Amino acid sequence: MRYGLPDDFEVAVDITPEPVSLSLIKAEPEPVARSESEKVFQEVCRNIESSTSALIELKEQEMLGRRGVLNLKISAHYALADANISYLAENFESKLQLQSNEVEDVIRREKERRRLEAERIRREEEERKRREEEERKRKEDEERRRAEDERKRKEQEERDRKAEEERKRKEAEEEAKKQEELKAKREKEELEQKKKEEMSNLATTNASRIEKEFLKYKQDILDIKNNTVLKLNENKDLKKSVNQHKRKINPKFGQLSNSISQLRRIGAEVVDLIKATKVDALVFNWTLNFVAKAIIDQAETEVIVRPNSALPLAHLAYTILHEFQEFAYYLDARFIKKCPYIIGYTCAIDSEEGRKRMGWKRTTDNKWEDDAKYDERMGGITTVWAVMTRLTDYNLKLPLYSMAASWTFLARIANLNQLLLSNVHFAILGNWWEACAAQFVAAYGKQSEKLMYVIVTALTDVVANRKLPSAARLRILGEDWVKTGRIESLKEMER
Repeated sequence: MRYGLPDDFEVAVDITPEPVSLSLIKAEPEPVARSESEKVFQEVCRNIESSTSALIELKEQEMLGRRGVLNLKISAHYALADANISYLAENFESKLQLQSNEVEDVIRREKERRRLEAERIRREEEERKRREEEERKRKEDEERRRAEDERKRKEQEERDRKAEEERKRKEAEEEAKKQEELKAKREKEELEQKKKEEMSNLATTNASRIEKEFLKYKQDILDIKNNTVLKLNENKDLKKSVNQHKRKINPKFGQLSNSISQLRRIGAEVVDLIKATKVDALVFNWTLNFVAKAIIDQAETEVIVRPNSALPLAHLAYTILHEFQEFAYYLDARFIKKCPYIIGYTCAIDSEEGRKRMGWKRTTDNKWEDDAKYDERMGGITTVWAVMTRLTDYNLKLPLYSMAASWTFLARIANLNQLLLSNVHFAILGNWWEACAAQFVAAYGKQSEKLMYVIVTALTDVVANRKLPSAARLRILGEDWVKTGRIESLKEMER
């Protein structure tokens, strides 16, 4: 659309005025002698002035008329201009209104289009959500049905499984009952046979078999040294780390008391400290060997001063055995190395090798320890071992720590070559008596009484002329038992 003046609009008006003559104003004439002619002249002048004034007035009126005409033309032109402007304004307004209407129509149509589009999208979204909701509900229904079917299936399987387990349990119970009866029967037969064999060992003992058993444990000690101790010593960093761990374990043995609650706490702490080493097999084996040595060391030092301390130490050993089956290998070897009397082994000590085999130690000045010190150490170790043979709290089948092992111990010493008998044999028998005799009698009854009577009477009679102090002590313990029927035992631990 174009905006402007119409082509036929008159833009100019010619208002050029006609020339107007202005009257001459003459200066006042110089005074002359007035004559008739002067009068005539003055009259003429007045007439001229009058005519000029009339002419001027006429011209002025003419000019006023022209001005009026001009003003009329100007007014007409102004009116025409106003009319044109009004026309243009109206035309512009009309076209602007038309354009505005068109724009509004376009906007309205666009709004309507958008509204319809939004409505379409909304309907489509609602339809999509409706379909999704229907699909979700359908899936939920299917999932619920599947879950319900699965639940029913599992419940049925569980019922079937329990029924099968119940059937198997009953069968197993019946089988176990039969096996238990057979086992009890076999154990009874084996026990009777064992008693017969042990009683027969009172008359005969196979010394070579005992020595072979001793050498087996001696070889175990050598293997432990070569495969564990020396190998770890080669690694200085690992050795340093292990020593730090060792310093955490070692004080625990000295913290044992006659309290069962204290024992349980320390036992759990020692087990946890050992478990921490299982990440490295070499460190783990070294730690088990160290703990075995620590138990024997405690038996050699603490038990000889306080015999009742053998009970918590024996319980601690069993706690570790119950947690780590590998520990038996190290503890067995350490017990036999330090106190071979436990398996009934005795050899002559008139040589360097003989004393080493029997666990003798040298003093700081490289002399053999005195007899009393040696007897005390053997007695302390025997006390801990004897307590372990009669403990049944841990339900472990360990041949070296059983009543059968105690029977073998007594039988082999009773049948020992009389030339090898010394004070230490009666020292360890006296310690065994206080640690285990009461439970031994309860386990073997009349058969045990026969063996024990041989120990406290016949065996002490053999050395009566040698005045052995430990033999005299054992004799007194036996006579008290024969007279009263009671055996004085170590004080049990407190709850």
